[in-house]
Amino acid sequence: MKTFFTLLICVLSCISSSSQPRLRPNSIAQLTDSIRNIVRKRNIPGLMLGIVTKDSVLFSGGFGYADLKNKRAVNSKTLFRMGSITKSFVAIAILKLVEQGKLNLTDRLRYLAPEVPFTNNWENTYPVRLVNLLEHTTGFDDFKFNKMYTLERRQYSSEEMMLEQKASMVCRWRPSERYTYSNVNYAILGYIISKFSGTEYDQYLKESILLPLGMTVSNFNTWSRMPFLDTREYSSASGQLKEVPSVTLLPGAAASLWSSADEMNIFLQSLINLDSRLLSKKNFELMESPTSSIGATAGLMTGYALGNEDFGTNRGHDGTIGTCKSSYRYNRKLGYGFVLSSNANGLGSIETLINQYLIDKYSNTKKSEPLTSIPLNKKELRPYLGYYQKEDPRYNLLAFADRLLLLKVEIKNDTLQYNILGRTHQLIQTAPLVFRERWGTQAEIAFAINAEGKKVMIVNKHYTEKVPLSKAFSWLIMIILALVFGLYAVFSGIIAIGYILIKRQKPKSLHFFILPMLSLVLLSWGIYAFMHIYNNSYLLFKLGVPSATSISIFMGLTLFGISTLINALVLIKKLKTITSRYKQSILILTALSLLLIAGILLANGWIGLRFWKL
Repeated sequence: MKTFFTLLICVLSCISSSSQPRLRPNSIAQLTDSIRNIVRKRNIPGLMLGIVTKDSVLFSGGFGYADLKNKRAVNSKTLFRMGSITKSFVAIAILKLVEQGKLNLTDRLRYLAPEVPFTNNWENTYPVRLVNLLEHTTGFDDFKFNKMYTLERRQYSSEEMMLEQKASMVCRWRPSERYTYSNVNYAILGYIISKFSGTEYDQYLKESILLPLGMTVSNFNTWSRMPFLDTREYSSASGQLKEVPSVTLLPGAAASLWSSADEMNIFLQSLINLDSRLLSKKNFELMESPTSSIGATAGLMTGYALGNEDFGTNRGHDGTIGTCKSSYRYNRKLGYGFVLSSNANGLGSIETLINQYLIDKYSNTKKSEPLTSIPLNKKELRPYLGYYQKEDPRYNLLAFADRLLLLKVEIKNDTLQYNILGRTHQLIQTAPLVFRERWGTQAEIAFAINAEGKKVMIVNKHYTEKVPLSKAFSWLIMIILALVFGLYAVFSGIIAIGYILIKRQKPKSLHFFILPMLSLVLLSWGIYAFMHIYNNSYLLFKLGVPSATSISIFMGLTLFGISTLINALVLIKKLKTITSRYKQSILILTALSLLLIAGILLANGWIGLRFWKL
């Protein structure tokens, strides 16, 4: 139904656009009017916005309310939680220590801080280096779900914050191979800043970055401590906007920045103008150039660098913490930048709208560079054609789900293309084994061979490995069949219960249908409890203690495993009592399907999972 309405709107839009041109904002006033409409339609309580050029401020302020109850409007000085935008500041702080000769990007973590309790089975040949932490190429798992937030109001030291994440400090593959975003890397960097600067990371960032730039109110508080300046946080998960607690962030150096439109505008102009108060020109280039991943080695200059990511023609970083969603972008070539942050319900299409306005306004002043391309080398590519599986899970617990994502690489009509989720992406070769999308502006796809001799494909910084056709589809088909027979079990169970209620009698084979349905009800209970937290991440603090949510996940998934096993044992024991071969076949396939699902969950640590003990 939703798809139908979306299609209908698109058709009507096309009809409308044929009679009159679609208007784009051509002034800041029109742009802010459009943003105000989006804020209202998306029910965003408050939005902070800053827009600059290299030498002027086009807008600094906001929309809506920072505090709904007291009707405190968002203004240019309202502090929002910037989340992972903090990583840009941490990376600059590390580069400042590099400039002072206290650190080197190639330094090994084992030598810099032997007290950091990480495990790397490849340390002798592929050590964890400082640059790996900055570029998320260590191979560490991201934070355990119970190690992100708490409601406890306690100030942790940099060392305590780092040690809190030790369970994630295991290299899952060779460092310098795959980019995988991990907040744990920056918790460690916060500790390194503290160790080599002689002061806590937040104090060093304040003294070396914020104050020299004149960002006097921005801070790195791990919870709200300035109630008359800080935004309140809200959620509409229940259908209505409700204020939620300001959670305390455990890995502080990963996401603790609070800032305003006025002060983030200062930061943006410093980036655009290569402000020497931040870094030398050489280190600005380092900050914006990824070097450590297999993609960078293959020739890609896009992706995640030192706390700084490319977004097509722009660079910047995103951030999410509590219910706040933030983003900043800058384009040094065109000389503009912008920052925005909301206190609930995301950012919608606001970022795209702002970026398009700025491109329209300033791209005419710069001559675009011609896009490079070379003839397609079919012979070189032939060994790389086939199927690829995603192999860079951010969270180990969800790795099995990542592997369901398959890409097909093929040459069709003399064009290399890859297919993912039913969508075809045509590619243009720009260098040996390096490509850009047909309508893209820079190379973001590369093929390479890893240290184990496996063929890999890097797609928009993500790492995939080539897999045989049999492996690519057998896993997917098994999962689909398991889900189909699982749904059949629910359907059969409902019919069996209906039979009892209507006929007032118990069929002999009732338990064969009730047990599988019960198993899936328990599974659904556990999954629902987890997804509610996962989709409303400000609630992650509930996983740090035995709560109704964390216990529901544990009970639902554990009882699913137990009931699935009981169902299989009962079926084995009583199978001969079922005279119908058809029923036997269906029940066996259903039991096997449930066992497959249970086996996958067990192998990935879900059955018996007590989040509060991770």
